[in-house]
Amino acid sequence: MKQYEQTMLTYLAEHELFEKGDRLVIGVSGGIDSMVLLHFLSSKRHQLGITITAVHIDHMLRGDQSEQDRRFVEQYCELWSVPFESFAVPVPAILERDGGNPQHVCRTERYRMFEWVMADTASYVLITAHHADDQLETVLMEGMRGSLKNGAFGMRIKRSFGGGSLVRPQLAVTKAEIVRYAKMHQVQHREDPSNSSETYTRNRIRKAIVPAIIEENPRAALHFAELAEQINEDEEFLQNLAEQTLRELLACPDELVVSAESFRNHAVALQKRMVLLLLNYLYNQKQVLITSQLAEQVRELLQSSSGTVFLHLPKNYMMRRQYDRVFFEKAKEQQEYIQADIGLAWSPPVKGVRYCVTAVGEEPEAADAAFWYFQSAETKFCLRGRKPGDRIELAGMSQEKKLARLMIDEKVPVQERQNWPIIVAGDDQVLLVPGLRTAACLSRTKRAGDNRVLVEQCTDYAKRGRN
Repeated sequence: MKQYEQTMLTYLAEHELFEKGDRLVIGVSGGIDSMVLLHFLSSKRHQLGITITAVHIDHMLRGDQSEQDRRFVEQYCELWSVPFESFAVPVPAILERDGGNPQHVCRTERYRMFEWVMADTASYVLITAHHADDQLETVLMEGMRGSLKNGAFGMRIKRSFGGGSLVRPQLAVTKAEIVRYAKMHQVQHREDPSNSSETYTRNRIRKAIVPAIIEENPRAALHFAELAEQINEDEEFLQNLAEQTLRELLACPDELVVSAESFRNHAVALQKRMVLLLLNYLYNQKQVLITSQLAEQVRELLQSSSGTVFLHLPKNYMMRRQYDRVFFEKAKEQQEYIQADIGLAWSPPVKGVRYCVTAVGEEPEAADAAFWYFQSAETKFCLRGRKPGDRIELAGMSQEKKLARLMIDEKVPVQERQNWPIIVAGDDQVLLVPGLRTAACLSRTKRAGDNRVLVEQCTDYAKRGRN
């Protein structure tokens, strides 16, 4: 068996990236990396006991070239008998409307579509074509700009995603091995001109730095990939320990408040990770660059309990130390949600969606909408902010759960919890906590006795072009 195939099969088995019977979604751009991975998985699908769906995303940035890429991937999926899905995402329109970094917007929209296909096909594994050279580039890029990603070192082999996992089996092989496989099996591919543009940092690293490293040692990329794997295994242990320690340190589970003295009693390795956890809890995946310099500033302020000190953080947040107590908070109050009756009309938009409740059989014809059926004698339904004491009855639980506890478990930032919108029947029966959980009484399918429908419709989604 050839080197690429043997390496991949061994790697898949050692790391248990998926199991026999699994349904896989694979992102395929049409480039050599993804086409080789698609060819390998499709040729080994019976041996591995898997089914695969290929997904191609057109970011609508290159006109006819993008359409040609789509047709190219579709043609080979048909040739190799692989189910194919494609989506057109209007990235130029999104950038014009919202601004932002083009690469980040493309990645966000691409993975949003991958997650949608996973749900649509009942798949729990997303496969991407990143390889060992990509890992080397990632490590170099992160090292140069001093950014930290939850303490991770490069890309993970496997991580949680879309209710399942995202895996990168080609981290076991180099670009050179991928190229050799493509030549041996005559795997065709298309080149994206943007990959050679020196506008992007990664491309400059790929063209100017990586070749020099590979020339010194052709296996350097694999060594970096192995190093990243080892470091991430150690990091996972330390991260779990830091999370447990921080939970014990938080003065109140509903606030980000810690004792500086208690913080100082722990090893520096845990201190650094707890600082990153605090900042990530504060920002909750908002696009904020957390640099080593920022993290160290926070840690230094936690080394003393004397006096009152303020540290202004990005996005209008603040760290405030008053003697031994240290607070992480937003510098100004957020706007509260207005209470709205949704039994007769749509609610105002909240978090990009709107809601209404109707009688069964009177559901509106709403594009990109979700429907939940339930039985209720109530005639009053409203959208409002969370109140102290609110609880929700969740499926599989014998007792109602406090929304305050739910938001802690879901890692909702402290400053967002009080004003988080909820949907209630009557005065206090919580039906839905948007973006988090639904009550046990709601069902996606209509049941005997159901007489009400809760409708959720996106108000700012990008229309998908599905082919």
